[in-house]
Amino acid sequence: MKIALMTNNYKPFVAGVPISIERLKRGLINLGHQVTVFAPTYDEQEYEEGCFRYSSITRKFIGGVVLPNPLDKRIEQEFRKGQYDIIHVHHPMLIGKTAVHLSKKYNIPLTFTYHTRYEQYLSYVKGIRVLEQGAAYGKGRSSHMKKRLLYKIQENLVPAYLQSFFSHCHHVFVPTAGMQEYLIAHSNLEPGQIDLLPTGIEAHHYQVTAEESDSVRERYHARNIPLFLTVARMSHEKNIQFLIESIAGFKKCFQKPFRVLMIGDGPDRLVYEEMCRQLNIEEEVVFTGKIPNEEIAPYYKAADAFLFASKTETQGIVIAEAFAGATPVIALNASGISDLVVNGYNGYLCPEDMDIFIDTIMDFLLYSDKREALAAGALETAANYREEAVALRAGSIYNRVIGEFHDTECKKQRMPQLRLLT
Repeated sequence: MKIALMTNNYKPFVAGVPISIERLKRGLINLGHQVTVFAPTYDEQEYEEGCFRYSSITRKFIGGVVLPNPLDKRIEQEFRKGQYDIIHVHHPMLIGKTAVHLSKKYNIPLTFTYHTRYEQYLSYVKGIRVLEQGAAYGKGRSSHMKKRLLYKIQENLVPAYLQSFFSHCHHVFVPTAGMQEYLIAHSNLEPGQIDLLPTGIEAHHYQVTAEESDSVRERYHARNIPLFLTVARMSHEKNIQFLIESIAGFKKCFQKPFRVLMIGDGPDRLVYEEMCRQLNIEEEVVFTGKIPNEEIAPYYKAADAFLFASKTETQGIVIAEAFAGATPVIALNASGISDLVVNGYNGYLCPEDMDIFIDTIMDFLLYSDKREALAAGALETAANYREEAVALRAGSIYNRVIGEFHDTECKKQRMPQLRLLT
């Protein structure tokens, strides 16, 4: 099978969608499929076989994201050479529009993964960000009108655009059951048009040695003290401020040495570092910056628990990666997370209440027998997310969609033409 994966962002940009695409591509290739990723150009990119780089309007957008150029004529030129059986696009806008055009022009089925609650990321658009600031800090009628406009954009315009985009898709993937339920409730999609397809977890995440995880603890002076970990983009939508303030509260309660590794980078990292200094937890909280995906598995394995405060996840790849390292998760009870974390089995879910979050961490450290059971549950959960299993599922669904698409096309061709009676 020849598969075109299309995206607005990809390596070297580090985020959930590029990771998901990279792992899906590798898994499909290992199964014998031919796969090409259509991705934008970055300044620091490396050559990758099976990856076509189309142009970017700007290579420095917000937080490392580039602004791709979906009108690049080379996209269709390259696509035409491939004679693809199916398109799998990962964004509804920009490259999404191009994917719809190619699907219709070359009569090829189009699939789409709904990775993100797009209305929750509108603040990355400059005009929306200015509007949000005016609504938050303005006064009187002007502020009220801006709030109403924001509401209409989030609750009406974005869903309306997605509804229109879905009408061009022959199948839609979602990473979790919760997102499947959300789309069925808030779109015109039927249950049979949506399938679960989580991000696969690479084999090396399951194969970390004790020496490798011990090395991480040594590096951060945490051999004999609790070590916590979070992996997230350092930006406001990941709710990092809540996590930092909770860590400060935990320090007051625990009153013993501990470490928290904050892995990741983003536009607000310096703000969070300064916040840690003001809260007097700069020694306990270590900002590591980005860690290459191929090197991160020992960090998960080394941690006693994975802490997560994001409320905007559609799947939480990092949660599944933590599970692969037999690391329990303590997280806020939010969409995309509650599909993975089962209270008392592989971790704990908390409301967005700082006192409860702190108490949960304290209880976790207090009962060592429960920690062992939670670690076993985490590893058992992770077995469902192995990269090869996810790719096998994707290939099976692609085959079904292709078959249904061609059956429909054949029926259209056999349908008799109606003549007007005169």
